Amino acid sequence: MEAYITEATAAQLANEISLHIYEFPVEDPTKKYEGVYKICSAWKRANGYMPIAYNQSTIATLEPVNDYAGFEPLSYRVDTIDCENSFERSLLERIIKESLLSIGQKRLKLKRVGNDLQEWKPKKAGNVLIYPALAFHVNILKNHIHIGFHLTHKFEYNYTLQQMIERGEIINPGLKVVHSDVRNNYTYEVEQVAPYSVMETCQKLKKSIYQYYLDKGNMKIVDTLHENVKVIYAKPINGGDSLSYAATILKPMCSFETMQPFETKKVMDILKMNPNDRMKKQLRQAKDLLNVYPYLKFEHNPFLIELNNYQLVQLTDPKILMDQKYVKPLHGLKNGKLYKGGSVKLSIFMDETMETSLGISKKLVYRFIKVLQQIAEQHGVVIEINYATSSIKGKFTEEFFQQFSWEIRELESIFTNTTVLAVITDEHLTKLPVKVYDAFKRQFGGKWDISSQVITEKSLKSFQQLLKIRKLEEFDLNDEKLCQQVANIVKYDNLSYTIFNILLGIYVKSGMQPWILAERTHSDCFIGLDVSHEDGKSTAGIMNVIGSNGYLLKQSAINGVLAGEKIDTEKLEEIIQDVIFTYKEQFGKLPRHVTIHRDGRWREDSVLVAQIFKDRGITYDIVEVIKKPNRRMAFYNKKTDQYETKQGVYYIRDNEAFLCATDPRRNIGMAQPIKIVHQTDTLAFQQIIEDIYRLSFMHIHALNKMRLPATIHYADLSSTAYQRGQIAPRTTNVTHLPFV
Repeated sequence: MEAYITEATAAQLANEISLHIYEFPVEDPTKKYEGVYKICSAWKRANGYMPIAYNQSTIATLEPVNDYAGFEPLSYRVDTIDCENSFERSLLERIIKESLLSIGQKRLKLKRVGNDLQEWKPKKAGNVLIYPALAFHVNILKNHIHIGFHLTHKFEYNYTLQQMIERGEIINPGLKVVHSDVRNNYTYEVEQVAPYSVMETCQKLKKSIYQYYLDKGNMKIVDTLHENVKVIYAKPINGGDSLSYAATILKPMCSFETMQPFETKKVMDILKMNPNDRMKKQLRQAKDLLNVYPYLKFEHNPFLIELNNYQLVQLTDPKILMDQKYVKPLHGLKNGKLYKGGSVKLSIFMDETMETSLGISKKLVYRFIKVLQQIAEQHGVVIEINYATSSIKGKFTEEFFQQFSWEIRELESIFTNTTVLAVITDEHLTKLPVKVYDAFKRQFGGKWDISSQVITEKSLKSFQQLLKIRKLEEFDLNDEKLCQQVANIVKYDNLSYTIFNILLGIYVKSGMQPWILAERTHSDCFIGLDVSHEDGKSTAGIMNVIGSNGYLLKQSAINGVLAGEKIDTEKLEEIIQDVIFTYKEQFGKLPRHVTIHRDGRWREDSVLVAQIFKDRGITYDIVEVIKKPNRRMAFYNKKTDQYETKQGVYYIRDNEAFLCATDPRRNIGMAQPIKIVHQTDTLAFQQIIEDIYRLSFMHIHALNKMRLPATIHYADLSSTAYQRGQIAPRTTNVTHLPFV
């Protein structure tokens, strides 16, 4: 079978491409990275929207600019780039990408939305319109021009702000909205709904919005305007002057965060594409674009890995160790004990409305917990129930959840030094105006440093159905032999997957290690680092330390808010020293070799890292793990005319590789690879990749196979939970995983 990647390498070398380069003076050195955006915009409008790109105060084009639109450059030359110069490489990458977008718009009649080319015909899920789009990434490596392609989607609601107003909905200031025209999508933030209509004089335009579009001859919009259409004041997301819009033109921004739960499910069902469908569509779209692109030449079938200078390697799946070696964790959980068991003191937090609204009785919940206890005992874990919660019996009513943030405050002493099993209705978790999931996690994890595991009503209903089928609805909780029989029935039923995942959540949140790798990795110790971003803030110092057999040594969130993506020098030094000390404390000696897995790009102080490890005689490697690399990998089977994915395959080229660590069922969708970039060269790159693949089997909180190494996945989860206030900084439970 032939190996494919959604990437194409140009026949020309980077230093063979002639650029028209225009230099402008830097008026404000403190704002040089803002560049000459306004000049680029003016030149595009004046020159038929030709492709133009810039880097700081330098503009580049692939053809000469005829109309300067009043902006005379300081200098002009036609030149090729120096491939050793990152500034010039970036300039060429940007103009190639800009020209691809421009050609896609003009020749293929696609719509540019941000940096993607969107199709015009959408699919519909509820009120959500789904537009397929082609994304791409241009990268120059060792004088070669590589273009990666990725099929993505854009979302849009099928209603406008005017329709929301007519339905009586309130348009709040700060609402993010989108204006879509034939060229692009523009994002704004609502300032207010103006107290007049589009037929009246607009203060900003000095004429009515109706007259504005009439003067432009845009009758398509004019026909939608009438005296009941409101005017919206909005400002661009990235700054700029306030603008006036007709409410019929703006739509609320659509994303997974704004969708209704039923819409999210429908959207996900539409987005799932099996490997064959996805690859054929992506490669066809990419080939259509490359065929009309005039500035570079490509091979007839440019997506074969050998034409992109990749080599293919197939890895062997590692075995895990519990009480003995197993191929899969599921086998161990059904037949053996955990690698490291122990005891858990479990507090039950039961939503009273589970019984009153859903008919899920407390007796059913008690039976469910009894089964958990029985299976846990077989795993070598004793689950002890905290009966202090009996003092608050009957408290968790509808009124309690309506005032959750206030009512919960007085209950800390009831749950201290336990792991909480929370049985809460979907209504209270995610659907009420006051959704308690985040508040629950912030209170227990962020403020009290108490781990919690939430059980959904779906799990209990499945358990109820199983008991009904087996005629065991009223099995005697005091009959230990019968309880064991029920537990064994559950262990070998389809429900076992759910039960094992709940138990794994309880285990790891209580500091247990369900399994380790049967064979050691090439590196002695791994550090997972991440920076979390939400609401314009960056929080850093997320650290997960894992030993050579995948054993979790420590997880911690180092307190600190950062500017941007970079972990500052002081925090980085603190993290690395903490890791070395933790390892020495655990094993009585220093590690021989440490590998740092950085989630995303490595921007940190490499000189500092080298000095810290050198002072202690420790060798090290730094590795970037890119979660969304805008590439897909597949094998083409000529006999079946189908594209297929394979788990454990990677493509390697110089110090970069793409690893396919999963192979989901076709109805789930297509595996997404991760990109691995080796920043150092102590261990062989193949050993680095093999370690990453092995650690992708060390997500000890769940049965499903993950595509990321545990270092990165747990760093990502913990940083996000920490950013949201759901886990405590400097937690004392350093071997617990409260964020899963």
